[in-house]
Amino acid sequence: MLRRTVTAVLAALTLAGIAGCSDEQPRATASPSTSPSPTASPVVAGPPWYDEVAPAAAAGELGDKASPCPMELIFSVPAKWRAKAVKNGRDAAIGGAVPVCEIDAKPAGHLGFLRAWKADAPGNQQEVMDKFLDAYGEVTDRQYRRTKAGPLDAFEATFVAESGTHERAILVSTIWGRFLLTLGGADDAEHQAMLPAYQLAKQTAKNNRNWE
Repeated sequence: MLRRTVTAVLAALTLAGIAGCSDEQPRATASPSTSPSPTASPVVAGPPWYDEVAPAAAAGELGDKASPCPMELIFSVPAKWRAKAVKNGRDAAIGGAVPVCEIDAKPAGHLGFLRAWKADAPGNQQEVMDKFLDAYGEVTDRQYRRTKAGPLDAFEATFVAESGTHERAILVSTIWGRFLLTLGGADDAEHQAMLPAYQLAKQTAKNNRNWE
């Protein structure tokens, strides 16, 4: 859950070069809430990763210039999730990440959002993720791993936000730069109910090769 101040900014906005290659070496930070250096993603059932959760059925695709959120990253979203581009996103930047698209789960019956952020901060994958999470709020229980978002190299985090709710973030390396996809919900029940949408976005992520 975003800090109250940032949440207010995003709500006012209707929120109602390339890095992260496989040879990067993730580091363990000094924070006691940070896990040891991650490895390649295994298949993990249950908390905190819930890899057994199947992706939702795709009902639309974001990223194309004709979509509600034109951007360099393309991914699919489920039915009824309402996407809207974030205007003046730099006013709501967090830790060097600028929100570019927010997908509201409320029309699908859930309280939460899937957000896409342009993450151009310098540093390796874990440094960029840490910078974002450090600015996000009082984040605890961080766990990291290398993984894939579709065919793209990615770096994923699971953590507990200031509200006490589990949330997810994945840093995706595209040919145009890095993007963050984040999932936040009202509580842990909503978080788990929205995981299929997050898994769909993660598994369908790809470069927008028509971007210019």
